[in-house]
Amino acid sequence: MEFSIYVNIAITVGFTAFAALCIYLIVIVGKFRQSIVKLQEDVNEINRNAVPLFENLKIITDKFRNISENVDDQIAVLRSSVESISEMTENIVSFERKLQSEVEGPVMEAVSFASALVKAVKAFITKMKE
Repeated sequence: MEFSIYVNIAITVGFTAFAALCIYLIVIVGKFRQSIVKLQEDVNEINRNAVPLFENLKIITDKFRNISENVDDQIAVLRSSVESISEMTENIVSFERKLQSEVEGPVMEAVSFASALVKAVKAFITKMKE
């Protein structure tokens, strides 16, 4: 009889421990469920916020693409302007050289002639004074 009391006490303690374990598991499963619900809410909020973010990102990339295309166009215009200025500079230098070669000879002759004329007049005046 004594043995059956110990067995009954052990069974009672075992069932009590099992019941406590079940209650603890129910509490843990409830907290786990709350965590999953919270995680689902966070994921839903991320989804709601991600759509405008991706739309803004698309707008920004489109604007960046347009800006880079405009920069490419402006660089092409600048390049052609620089080439035009270079051609104009070469033409001006060529014109200056041509003008110098064509005008320099006659001007030097005129100066020489004027100098000779002045010397002749001076010599004539000197001779006339004597």
